[in-house]
Amino acid sequence: MILRQFSILMLTLILVGCATGSALVTGERRNPIDPSLVTVYRHAPKTNFENIGIVKSEAVEVLSQQDALDRAVEELKKQAAKIGANGVILSGMGEKHDSYSSYTPSTNGGGFFYSGTDEYQTLQGDAIYVNEKTQ
Repeated sequence: MILRQFSILMLTLILVGCATGSALVTGERRNPIDPSLVTVYRHAPKTNFENIGIVKSEAVEVLSQQDALDRAVEELKKQAAKIGANGVILSGMGEKHDSYSSYTPSTNGGGFFYSGTDEYQTLQGDAIYVNEKTQ
């Protein structure tokens, strides 16, 4: 029983830093850049840019909704940077809910049942390359 509770605690701690994402290249891929150089835009910049792809990210809410959103933004930047984009125009923001349940029988005839719902912050955007000479 103690080992099971310890395992659940460790899994929760691992998920605290968990964010996932993906990138779909729809334009010309560029060389990867540092994610800290990626700017997130709410609207298209007023300068010339080219579309590189579509990026998505999600982060599970463990500590707070804001913490999950911050991690989702960082993951969105990582995904954009992987395909050489230096900007992301946000096109979608939302929440996702995943329910789970499980039963683990014990040797004494009883067992352990648990269930819950994980909540995620999700983001999607257009990965772009803004020509810095025209900014």
